[in-house]
Amino acid sequence: MNRAQRGAAGRAAAVLLVLCSVVVAVVLVRHADWDRASSTAALVGLPLVVAALCSPLLFGGSSPMPNDPDSLAGRLADAVAQQWAEEAEVRSIHDPYPLPVRLKPTDPRLFPAWTVLEQLGGATGGKRRTSGATRTGWARSHQDLLNGDQRLVSVFDRIPTRRLVVLGAPGSGKTTLVLQLVLDLLASRRDREPVPVIVAAAGWNPAEERFTDWLRQVLSRDYPFLTVSTEEGRSRFDVLLTAGKLLPVVDGLDEMAEGLRTSTLRKLNEYLRSPGRQIVVTCRTREFKHACRPLGREVTLSGAAGVGIRPLDGDVVADYLKSSSEGPVRAFDWLDVREALLRTPPTPIALALQTPLMASMAREIYNPVDPDLDADLPDPSELLDTKKFPDVTDLEAHLLDAYVQAAYRARSERSRRTVRMSAEQAERWLVNLAHHQQTRLSGAVDIRWWQFDQAVPHALRAFLGAFIGGIKVGASGRSQDPARGVGWLPGKFLWRFTYLVGFWLLMGAFTPLPLSLSVMAGISVGVVSGVVVATKGQPVELPTAASPTSVLATDRKVFWLLGVLFGLLSGALFGVALGLVGDVRAGVAFGLVAGLYAAAALGMGKAAWGWFAYARWWLFLHSRMPLRMIRFMRDAHRRGVLRQVGAVWQFRHIDLQRRLASRHADR
Repeated sequence: MNRAQRGAAGRAAAVLLVLCSVVVAVVLVRHADWDRASSTAALVGLPLVVAALCSPLLFGGSSPMPNDPDSLAGRLADAVAQQWAEEAEVRSIHDPYPLPVRLKPTDPRLFPAWTVLEQLGGATGGKRRTSGATRTGWARSHQDLLNGDQRLVSVFDRIPTRRLVVLGAPGSGKTTLVLQLVLDLLASRRDREPVPVIVAAAGWNPAEERFTDWLRQVLSRDYPFLTVSTEEGRSRFDVLLTAGKLLPVVDGLDEMAEGLRTSTLRKLNEYLRSPGRQIVVTCRTREFKHACRPLGREVTLSGAAGVGIRPLDGDVVADYLKSSSEGPVRAFDWLDVREALLRTPPTPIALALQTPLMASMAREIYNPVDPDLDADLPDPSELLDTKKFPDVTDLEAHLLDAYVQAAYRARSERSRRTVRMSAEQAERWLVNLAHHQQTRLSGAVDIRWWQFDQAVPHALRAFLGAFIGGIKVGASGRSQDPARGVGWLPGKFLWRFTYLVGFWLLMGAFTPLPLSLSVMAGISVGVVSGVVVATKGQPVELPTAASPTSVLATDRKVFWLLGVLFGLLSGALFGVALGLVGDVRAGVAFGLVAGLYAAAALGMGKAAWGWFAYARWWLFLHSRMPLRMIRFMRDAHRRGVLRQVGAVWQFRHIDLQRRLASRHADR
């Protein structure tokens, strides 16, 4: 029996049960010593209760349209390409040109033998992403991997399993490198190839959830259309996962707690047990070595090869800083720095600027793209002051601090797109934000606006939660997840409404309760309770990547829509019910209180915006953040201090977050 036949059989059985209940009600009325009102209540109430219980069979709902894996992968690829192309522009990775990052071999002892990679690649049919790349296009060993084209996309294609680990020092450009890899893969992607998706490793706790469960959660948040169910009842994410259409790019393994990194590798190996699954992981070199050698044991990422990132040469950095100057006069100011960069042995400035992070920060501090013509630019030769900056650590700390100051320096062209505020004011708020991430959220990288309620003392959150019924958020301490939209389940509403109306009619028939009160109670409670159970989060069908502001806008609409409508509905129903059977003034007062309570309870129970508004005012009144927090963070993203990863923000680099948080005690 197929699905349609089972549905028809269920509806036939439900109709038969309802008809039987009518017969039973008639028999009861004919043989019971009831008055007319009680008989009517029983005659109507019993069939309503039975019909409500059978409503899942009567109103099964229509099945969603089918979604084939190739079409879904194409939609996801378009969304990912648009998302990261826009983010690459905001991060100015091509301004004035991308720093030429060079790759180097890694320690092959940290990875499986190359013959294992060849066997795994052969077991999946040796599938390649380009027409000319067969098994003859594979590298012959770990050492041979970097022979030829050293673009990361070409290196990735030479790995039989297409499983890669990118290692490098802090700030060496790992994230930017894999971002470019994703864009290159998408630019040349064919219909049947997997879609690369970037996820931040710091948001995953491998001790609590499997990699696939966490990946489902992250991608459902960043690409909400993946949560829509197919006609088989599976989510679109599961369809893509089963078909091998996802290529996770797990960025920042080193940003996880030290004790979790080894277990993370083991959990990733569980994910990679399925044939043909591909992956890219980034990590700092030292942290990866420690994760692979825990307590004298050995752990390797199944079927993976690795590449490292070389430090930038002094002449490359010197040319980069000179070419980004606004003119020959400004370029002349870099001559002393250039000489220091080329000196042997390496000077502190040469060691500090050998990573793309620090080199790009120096450019933005001393060679701003659109400076205020009336402002004096800092002299780059101050970087050579060994009394002020005796070692590399002091230089890096100076660059991190000065970068924030430079980001909020007066601008000429961008002044219309950025929020006017003093650098000191912005810096104070950024320090508080970083401190919140490091302390309240245990060093979390993702800045999620719906978790700002964690800044409010737990006692106050618990009190508000208990008052409005938001036990999950208030008492448990967890933050309310943002709503994805508003969905309406008519079958659930009809079931709850019919059941409660029938129940209260039977109460009027079998108890001394007045029939008028039973009718009004049944209608009021039935409507209110039906609305609560029939509203749900609705996945967004638009095949685009979510952003923090789009998630907030959707959640805020849900809050006000459900809160206002449900408050008016609840207040009117309960007020009228009490007014008809009792005192009118009492009905009005009770309706007002019930409406306000119901609005707050449903709004804050179904959406996160109410909790965010509560936290926003708390932080503002305690001078920790501006009242318009989202506007401030959007502005920080435009200025390059924050970066955007799907539905969350992050500081430009974890070292910047940690540096700002460390300065919180100084304020």
